[in-house]
Amino acid sequence: PLPLLVGALFATYYHLLVAPAPSYYQSLFLSLGSNDTAAAHLRALTVRPHLAGTEANALAADHVVSTLSSLSFPTRVTPYEVLLSYPVGRSLSLSAPGRDATAFALVQDTYPGDPYAAASAEVVPTFLAYAASGSAAAEVVYANYGRREDYAYLASRGVNVTGKVALARYGKVYRGDIVKNARDAGAAAAVIFTDPKDYTPGKAFPDGPWMPPTGVQVGSTFKGVGDPTTPMWASSEGCERVSVAKAMSTHDMPGIPALPVSGRDGEEILRLVGGDVAPEDWQGGDGAPVYRLGPGPAVLNLTYTGNETIATIQNVISVIEGKEEPDRYVILGNHRDAWTFGAADPNSGTAALLELAQRLSKLQNKGWRPRRTIILCNWDAEEYGLIGSTEWVEENRAMLTSRTVAYLNVDVGVSGSGVDASATPQLDELLKQASKKVQNPDNGTESLYDLWMASDSSLIGRLGGGGSDYSAFVQHIGIPSVDMAIGSVYHSLYDDFTWMEKYGDPMFRRHVAVASIWGLVALRLSDEEILPFNYSSYATELENGAVDINKRVLGMPVSLSPLHRSIKQFNRAVLKVDSELQALQTWKFWSPWRNNPLRVRDLNDRLMMTERAFTEWEGLSGRP
Repeated sequence: PLPLLVGALFATYYHLLVAPAPSYYQSLFLSLGSNDTAAAHLRALTVRPHLAGTEANALAADHVVSTLSSLSFPTRVTPYEVLLSYPVGRSLSLSAPGRDATAFALVQDTYPGDPYAAASAEVVPTFLAYAASGSAAAEVVYANYGRREDYAYLASRGVNVTGKVALARYGKVYRGDIVKNARDAGAAAAVIFTDPKDYTPGKAFPDGPWMPPTGVQVGSTFKGVGDPTTPMWASSEGCERVSVAKAMSTHDMPGIPALPVSGRDGEEILRLVGGDVAPEDWQGGDGAPVYRLGPGPAVLNLTYTGNETIATIQNVISVIEGKEEPDRYVILGNHRDAWTFGAADPNSGTAALLELAQRLSKLQNKGWRPRRTIILCNWDAEEYGLIGSTEWVEENRAMLTSRTVAYLNVDVGVSGSGVDASATPQLDELLKQASKKVQNPDNGTESLYDLWMASDSSLIGRLGGGGSDYSAFVQHIGIPSVDMAIGSVYHSLYDDFTWMEKYGDPMFRRHVAVASIWGLVALRLSDEEILPFNYSSYATELENGAVDINKRVLGMPVSLSPLHRSIKQFNRAVLKVDSELQALQTWKFWSPWRNNPLRVRDLNDRLMMTERAFTEWEGLSGRP
C-alpha cells in the first residue's frame, strides 16, 4: 500500500541523510570523558570499607542508585538473601623446640599520616571466607604455591603432609584451590602468605605501589559460584534452600580451617621450618630466609571461628531502552562490594561505569537513543563467589538467553599501566578496533591499542574459570563476553583512594580510558545495524584447540574425526556469513537488506546465538 511505501521511504531517507550515523555518537562519547567525574565517584565509593552484606555497602549502593537515577535512567535495586561468611575469632601462634610460642597479631599496620587510619578500624579482620571453623596444632610443611604438583613433589621427597599445617604462598592458582589441595593431601589446616618475591618487586606502600610487609590478601575459598544454599537456582524470596551445614560440607568448600598471613609473618614461620632445602623455584626473593620443606620443627597453633549467615545483598540495575530493538540487550557489569576500601578492586571499575553513564546521558541530550537496549549492572557479593551476578542470571535465565547480545565486564578497572583484555573470540576484532580509537592515557600521541601491544598482556585472553562476573553469562548461558582492565595491592587494607591517587592513576586518565573503551564497545554493539561480531578468529581458535587435543590423545584409542568434521562445518558457516556481510557492505545503501528488517534480524540472531551452541546446558560432569 502507498502509505507503507511512503513510510519506508521516509525512514530510509531519515536514517541515511538526516539521523546522525552511529559513528557520530561514538566520537562524541569519546570526547566527553571527565577525569574529575571519575575521581569524585571513586572518592565517594571508598570512604569506608564496604564488605558485602554490610551497612557501608548498602550506602555505596545508594550512591550508585542516586547517580544513575539522576540521569533519568530507570533504576532499581534487586535484593537477594544469600549465604555469606564473616570471621568471629582467629588466632595463630608459632613455636619450636627450645623457643617460646609467639602469637601473631594478624593485623595490617597503618602508617604515619594515613588518612584512612580511623576508617581502617571498620575493615574486616583478615580471614578466608567459608574456611571451616576449627583448630589445629601441628608441624609445618612448606608447599610452595599449594598446587597439586607441589604436593606430588613433597610426596616424592617423602614429606608427609597428613595431620600437618600446610604453609603455601599466594599465586599461580586460586586460593580456594590452595586450601582444597591442602585438605586433599591430608593437612589439618592451611596458612597462605603473601610472598614479597611475588607481590613486592619494588618499593612498598606508602613509599611505592607494592604490598607492604604487613599486607595480607583476604578472599573467598568457595570454589563454586552463586549462593551456596541455592545451587543452580535463584535465591529469590521464599525459595527452597539447602541447609547451611549441607552447603558448607560440599566439595566446593575448603573443609579445613585456614588463615591468610602477611609476607613478614610467612617468612618468620619459614625461618623455623627445617628439613630438606626446597628447590630453587620454591625459594623467596632477596633477603628472604632459606625455604625448607619440613615437616617441623616449627609448630603452628591455628584457631578459626567463622559465622556463615544468610545476609541481604543488593544488585543495582539501570536500563536505557532501545528504540528499534528494545528486546535485544547489551549488558555492562561491574561489582561494588570490596574486602576493604576497594579503590582498585572493584571501585575503579564502578567509577568508570558511572562516568560512562554520565556520558551516555549527555548523548541522550543530543538526541541519541540506542538501537538496542543497554543495561548497566552494579553487582553485589562478587568477592564471595560471583554471587550477585549469578543469582540475577539464574533468576532471568530464559529471558537473558534469548535476548542478550553481549556482556561487557570491568572488575579491577585500573591498577596501574598496561592493558589486559579477555573475551570470547567473536569479539576479538571489535576490541582491537575500539582500542585504536581511544587515547593512550599515558601518552597523548598514541592510542590505547599502542599501549596494549607494548604491554606484557598483548594477547587477548580467554574467559575461563570463575575470575569475575562474566562467569554466569559465558559459562551458564553462552553469552558473548568481554573482561577489560588497565593495569598490587590486591585485596589488602591498602587498596584505598590514597593508593590510587598516588600510584594507580594520579590524574584519573586511566579511569577515563577504561570508560571510553568500555562505552565504545557498548555503543557499537547497541547501535550498529549489523552486530560487529567476527567469527573468523573463533574458527582459528577451534583449529588451534583441535591441534592441542591431538597432542594430548596421541597414542590413545580415541578418534577425533567427528571434532575435525564439526570444525570444518563451522568454518564453512563462517565463510557464508562473511560473504553475507561483505555483500551488505558492498551495497550499503541500495542493498535489499535495507528494506528487509526481518532478514537483518535473522542475521543478527545467528551472530548472537552462535555462542549458545558451545554451551552444555546440563553442565560438565561434576561441574554443573
